[in-house]
Amino acid sequence: MKTNIPDILKGKFLVKKDAYRSWNFIVFITVLSLISITSSHIMDRKIRKITKLSEEIKELKSEYADLHSKCMKMQLASFIKKKLVSELKHLESPPYELVIIEEYHNNKNMDETQSDK
Repeated sequence: MKTNIPDILKGKFLVKKDAYRSWNFIVFITVLSLISITSSHIMDRKIRKITKLSEEIKELKSEYADLHSKCMKMQLASFIKKKLVSELKHLESPPYELVIIEEYHNNKNMDETQSDK
């Protein structure tokens, strides 16, 4: 046991006849450690990005809620009455809709073109 520990500390196991087994194991462990370090760095970047995006989402949600509440207040009749100019009055009856029928215009245009000929 005493001879093995000083040999390991001096690195004599790397220059023996069966050293290729040791070198294969060392290369394997080195590759695994590099993969582990790389994956942890990639994971850290993703976590930072997710945190940043979640903060941005929270900020945008609060901005949306603020704007939505302002829009809802602007739609209230009392708010609109305050903003109206004194010359404008509130309608007592609902507005009506004018409906223009396309066929009438087409027939009228055809009659005018036929009378022109």
